[in-house]
Amino acid sequence: MKELVRCKSCGYIMEKGKLRGKCPACGVPDKMFEPYSERIAPMRKLILSLDVHPMLVHFPQAFVTTVLVLSLLAMVVHGRVRDLIVCADIVLGIALPIAVLLAFCAGLLDGKIRFRRVTTPLLVRKIVFGSLFFLLSCGIVAMVLALPLNAFSTFASIAGLSLVALACAVYLGLMGVGLLNSKFPG
Repeated sequence: MKELVRCKSCGYIMEKGKLRGKCPACGVPDKMFEPYSERIAPMRKLILSLDVHPMLVHFPQAFVTTVLVLSLLAMVVHGRVRDLIVCADIVLGIALPIAVLLAFCAGLLDGKIRFRRVTTPLLVRKIVFGSLFFLLSCGIVAMVLALPLNAFSTFASIAGLSLVALACAVYLGLMGVGLLNSKFPG
């Protein structure tokens, strides 16, 4: 088994044999490293190291931000460019709940692997806000499919709903960052 060390300053973990005089993350001298032993099973570590959930959450964040921007642009741009913006808004609006659902499922899996349950206080709060994000994204799809896409009020409504959905996404991200290095041992 490889011998690991951890930087006391920033928490960076690496193989001791690859340490070359200073921390590759923060630059402090190698004397700031201490021995480190992994506290989770190799299979759990492997699954968590794939970062499936952190990768998947970027899609709904990007989609909802783009839907917001495109909806705002659709209110001020005219002609052929507006038609293209509306098409892109429709495609991303329809894809948004699918992306949110995938990220949500990956989050449940991540929580189950990381904490062996998804009922911790922070995970419950993430589930509530993830569900709200999903419902808001479904509302965006409903607007995209049901309302006339040539009215200023339609795009104002989509932009408003997107803004609230984006706030949920940001809040979920802030909670998630705090969990990246958290996991039950074993």
